[in-house]
Amino acid sequence: MNKGNPTCRVYLLRHAEVANAQEPVFNGHFDVGLSPHGRDQVREVAEAFKNVDLQAVHCSTLRRTLIGAETIAALHEIQPVAHKELREISVGLWDGMTVREVEEKFPGEIEKRLSNLEEFKVDGGESYHDLADRVLPRFKELVSRHQGETILIMAHGGVNRIILADILGIPLNHIFNLKQDFVAVNVIQYYENTKVVELINGTHKDFRGIYKTPAGKDI
Repeated sequence: MNKGNPTCRVYLLRHAEVANAQEPVFNGHFDVGLSPHGRDQVREVAEAFKNVDLQAVHCSTLRRTLIGAETIAALHEIQPVAHKELREISVGLWDGMTVREVEEKFPGEIEKRLSNLEEFKVDGGESYHDLADRVLPRFKELVSRHQGETILIMAHGGVNRIILADILGIPLNHIFNLKQDFVAVNVIQYYENTKVVELINGTHKDFRGIYKTPAGKDI
């Protein structure tokens, strides 16, 4: 297959460890900050990206992505751009609740959600189908806007899975087959005729050997 010339290169990251990470939480649109360890993670990943020629940094409007995006962007003397469309999935009444609390207050509902991820939604929240409808147009607009450039997007586990699943053709009901740890690094290279996912759920150490300019040259 003739891929054509390289166009946009995307470093798609998940935010760092959150302040309430001591037990599983449905954070959704709950605007939690980072833990002390999460702030250390941000400093490490920012240092790793210091020598990557980034033309733009994007994130969601939630603090857990803004903190990382601002730290990375500052080393490149650019301002991050926040987008409400890149926020994590809203889980409505569950926003900010632990898994244990949800199981106690809404017995059986987590199992229903897991059996139909694409369409299940909590009262006041979104389904993953809704999330895809919100995220993908904005993501594709950013890729189109930054042709010939290298960009970094600091987003969320759900958002990243939606983007990767769309590129790889994975059904929404199987998106949790894609692991996204805190500060996960995913690398997507766009070409004129196709796109290639070069790294999924890597670390800032994994990508050192594969970061390139938009023209495809190793740095």
